[in-house]
Amino acid sequence: MRSRLFVFTLLAIVLGVFAAYAGVLQVWPKIDGLPNYHIGLPHDVYGVHPIDRESYGEGYFFLGSYNDGSYSFANVFITNLGPGDQNANVDISVVEPNGKNYFAKTDFDGTKPQAATDHMDVRVGDSRIWGRHPNFNVKLKAKQLALNLKYQATLPGFAINSGRVLYGSNEDFYSSYILQPRAKISGSITTPSGTRQVNGYGYNDHGWVTMMPHKYSKRWFSLRCFDEKYTLDILEFTVPSEWGSKKVPMIIFARDNKILYGGTRYSLKPSQWQTDPQSGLKWPKRFEYSIDRPGRVKVTGTYTVERLLEKIDLLSTLSFLERQVARFFAKSYIYRFIVKVEGTVTLPDGTTDTFASPAISEVLYIL
Repeated sequence: MRSRLFVFTLLAIVLGVFAAYAGVLQVWPKIDGLPNYHIGLPHDVYGVHPIDRESYGEGYFFLGSYNDGSYSFANVFITNLGPGDQNANVDISVVEPNGKNYFAKTDFDGTKPQAATDHMDVRVGDSRIWGRHPNFNVKLKAKQLALNLKYQATLPGFAINSGRVLYGSNEDFYSSYILQPRAKISGSITTPSGTRQVNGYGYNDHGWVTMMPHKYSKRWFSLRCFDEKYTLDILEFTVPSEWGSKKVPMIIFARDNKILYGGTRYSLKPSQWQTDPQSGLKWPKRFEYSIDRPGRVKVTGTYTVERLLEKIDLLSTLSFLERQVARFFAKSYIYRFIVKVEGTVTLPDGTTDTFASPAISEVLYIL
């Protein structure tokens, strides 16, 4: 009896250890059999990575901040959700110089993308994104909105190790690859107000997942700052409570055309929380951030909300059939702000510098 009890106890311990291991969250790990990245990404990361799984999704995000005070945000998205596989759509959001907002999207109507796997080249209906580092073309159309832009990357692509966050197994993951931490943009934007030429700076990232969004994330903070000399990109989200409500951090800090630091070793402290009276969700008006990497760079500073640029209830943008599917999974809100970023930079030789710049900050909730 005692030996049998010992065996049962040992078995329980082994199973408990296995269960605990199966539930381990791994943030940006190195993964056997997969490439590991840092500064500079190969062309195939820019291509698509189709996976035979219902919850597979893959997206490209493009941001533009223009000299005339306008902004554009665009997503190209591919998913296996719904009838059939490889459904695709495009959404575009434009904020005009006068502050007027426009949003439009194509429906998930069975449109199949034509996409390359070895470099960026994705066609969805009348829309296409294509190119090889450092030169990319973005021609997107959604109803009354159109972007015809050239992105010229001025910084190399970036990822941390595998670029993935693992949720208990190698098959359940979120991934993120910053294809263009900073790019020069030129081209045209079309809205119901007409077509105008634009110049400015932008950002582009790409990722693919095998999980529904509410299964891997709850709240996101992001920042894209294009100072004349410095670039600061932050992407940070909190995982659901079943994964310990932990933070998944990423920061990129660059001077001119060189990334001085990219990684997870930084601090970000939100404060002065405000409440949206419609949704009841809270967003911070002020952030303190810092990087302290001896021998590389030290940066301390803040960014503070100056005005709300737009709020998008993603569920309300979907068609009736899309809403029936989406309601089953999650409800999401995006808050976009114009913020003022201030920072003090200390270089390895002891030289100090300061900068102050407008930037775009986002808070995303997935409920």
